[in-house]
Amino acid sequence: MHNQRKNRWPLRSALSLAVTACCSYAAAGLADSNDMEQMVVTGVKTELPLNLATDPKKPRQPLPANDGADYLKTIAGFSVIRKGGSDGDPMLRGMAGSRLNMLLDGATVLGGCSSRMDPPTAYIFPETLDSIKVIKGPQTVKYGPGNAAGVVLFERDHERPAEAGWHLYSSLLAGSAERRDGTVDARYSSPEFSLRGSATSASADDYEDGDGVGVHSRYQRWNGQLSAAWTPDADTRYELNASRGDGEAAYADRGVDGSRFARESYGASYSRQNIGELLQSIEVQAYYNYVDHVMDNYSLREPGGTMAMQMAMNPDRKTSGGKLELLLTPADALNWTLGLDARDDRHSNRSTMNQQMMDYRDMARQADARFRQLGVYSEASWEPVPGRRWIAGARLDNWQVKDRRDQVMLSMMQSVANPTAGDTREEQLHSGFLRHEFALRSGPASSATLYAGLGYNERFPDYWEIFSKETRDSVSALGIAPEKTTQLDIGYLYSGERLSASVSAFANTIDDYLMIETGVMKPAASPGMGAMDGMDSMDGMDDMRSASIVRNIDARTWGLEMDLNYRWRDNWRTELTLSSVRGANDTDDTTLAQLPPLEARLGLYYELPDWSAGVLWRSIASQERVDIGRGNIAGQDFGPTDSAEVLSINGGWRASETLMVTAGIDNLLDETYAEHVSRAGATIPGFDQLARINEPGRTLWLKGVYSF
Repeated sequence: MHNQRKNRWPLRSALSLAVTACCSYAAAGLADSNDMEQMVVTGVKTELPLNLATDPKKPRQPLPANDGADYLKTIAGFSVIRKGGSDGDPMLRGMAGSRLNMLLDGATVLGGCSSRMDPPTAYIFPETLDSIKVIKGPQTVKYGPGNAAGVVLFERDHERPAEAGWHLYSSLLAGSAERRDGTVDARYSSPEFSLRGSATSASADDYEDGDGVGVHSRYQRWNGQLSAAWTPDADTRYELNASRGDGEAAYADRGVDGSRFARESYGASYSRQNIGELLQSIEVQAYYNYVDHVMDNYSLREPGGTMAMQMAMNPDRKTSGGKLELLLTPADALNWTLGLDARDDRHSNRSTMNQQMMDYRDMARQADARFRQLGVYSEASWEPVPGRRWIAGARLDNWQVKDRRDQVMLSMMQSVANPTAGDTREEQLHSGFLRHEFALRSGPASSATLYAGLGYNERFPDYWEIFSKETRDSVSALGIAPEKTTQLDIGYLYSGERLSASVSAFANTIDDYLMIETGVMKPAASPGMGAMDGMDSMDGMDDMRSASIVRNIDARTWGLEMDLNYRWRDNWRTELTLSSVRGANDTDDTTLAQLPPLEARLGLYYELPDWSAGVLWRSIASQERVDIGRGNIAGQDFGPTDSAEVLSINGGWRASETLMVTAGIDNLLDETYAEHVSRAGATIPGFDQLARINEPGRTLWLKGVYSF
């Protein structure tokens, strides 16, 4: 590995220089200046407490893959677990999986792979959307259960136009590693009716890291979406939508690739605004998602190993659900939301060890799990005096899960009887929060807000924690306890004529944290027995196997995010973002695993109405706080990582009101580095094995956008 240990001083120097510069400029006085539109976006400003939003249609640096996860990694507090060129697993404040809920136009999207090959963001195509919104922490109850880390909302606009017209957005992108992306998003809108369709295609070859070592990472993806809406008046909207997509992706961290990512979805919604003095609005939504996923070792690689047989696994998942939400205004200063949401989730699988002799497509699917969730929630916002706002919410969720497995697979070659076959588990879980926002200053020239919120969240174990893992004393984890998070969020926001800034900090305690532990030695037979009961240490080794288990522990995490944006000349602007998270496993008296290191981004930009240029410096500290073999459903720690300094440049030209061209070079200095939370490399024929899945080396890209 080329990952040399690097000096940490550049990170500290960058922070020191940026903070000193911002403070000096602020002290010197702030002159009037109109904000210019960013042609290339490198960060996202927090403009409301714990809430931020970004436009996914704008060009970004670093250049994201054509999925939801890599788009999120430019936001302070987010990390992405890299497995190849696409379909990474997103993480917010060190929390991944179902701790971070993802909604696509209000619908829940879940992957099918038991090893997280297809996280929800693998089925999301950001450039066909209009906004991405993030709510950090357990500070809302309106967007489903279990959101301990936060919620990400991928959304399309639903505004009713004043007059009829056509709208078109199209883009073409070319980049290193034969990267080719194309997007068309067109709609016809009138006051009474609107029709919108989008299509996107993305592909790339295997990329190389900074040392020129190839990474098994090629992919291709496509998606199409169609929606129709009827708006008979300014307050009423009916909508139907449907989408379909597929793709394939090579993975450098495992013995199989994804040869199918087929997804189809259908949805319907109704909303009515300005109903009366008390009942302000009503919203009804229903959706259905079906994911058909295939993993195999022969479509995108040559089968390896001594037998070199063609193996395939074909899980699928059907998720349907909906919600009913009412907005009440019992007083001028009080908004009160009441809602009900429900979800039904069914998972099945089929697999073959020899595709030539037994085609998986001819086999019957075997159902293994069914989840049912029904929740009721209430959230209110009260502003008794201008500038002082209280927000509070509570929800109750009823969960049911049925274990439909007759057998539990210990490996591709061994299965045992399931001790909880046919069992049903039911629980009621509670969540809630209270936040106070206090405006220290409010006016047209500047504003400042201080806030503090306390949230509590109970999260039911997900499919990957119950059905893909075992416990210490059983091959079934059906009885594992739910996770309970109590978190304090505090922060400060400032917005002035030239300077905008936000600082947020959090600290929590997590009871019964669901930790995944790999390499645990368990008996190969008698799966209901306690591990190693009455077993001689030497003779018993022949009867032992290495297992991946789920455990409940007590844990804590704490951290902060900061972003500063200062326009120190009419055409010059600088940005600084900082994120840090720490954690502790109190049960085992160790650090909490799978936490990203301290990271800072410093950018300098020159902007004119038709031209822009920018430099982005990303500085990543080393991470030596690890707990080998432990982590979450997305990955486990397997060693420390070194620091890295990544420099990127970009430029933009607005040729006309309808045409914009942007270009950039990511990782200009061809640094060889890997994210701390990336996966370990696997042995793949034709490729050098990597200790970690390194990030791409120097990457050139050019993008054109035509829109009207």
